[in-house]
Amino acid sequence: MAIKLLFDRLSATLEHNLDMRLERGNMLAANVANVDTPGYTPVDLQFDEQLQQFLGGEDPATMRKTSVHHLGAEVGAPEGEAEYDYYSLPDKDGNSVDLDHEMSKVAENQLLYRATTTVFSKRMALLKYAIAEGQG
Repeated sequence: MAIKLLFDRLSATLEHNLDMRLERGNMLAANVANVDTPGYTPVDLQFDEQLQQFLGGEDPATMRKTSVHHLGAEVGAPEGEAEYDYYSLPDKDGNSVDLDHEMSKVAENQLLYRATTTVFSKRMALLKYAIAEGQG
């Protein structure tokens, strides 16, 4: 039972969510760092829609095995998509980074990352409690 709890779909999804939040944070930090770079267009990682579909039971498209010698592909959580963020108009240098907008996305991403780590920590504490058979 404990092993199934450790390796179930929710645990894998939480782990994947943390990975995507980290990657998105890196992209947003790059946007902020390039606030004065001429011609820079900010990018963002979009994965919330795919994550919602995955949590709803839809599996991402899988690869087809064309030979018995191919390794099987594991079905995992969906990957995010990097997209240009055209929130604001470019300035005279062609840079379209809006610092206020980027910082609000950074704050939102940090809150969601912290919330996910809290859920994951509680889940692991529950597993630890089950392994110790309720002895603390």
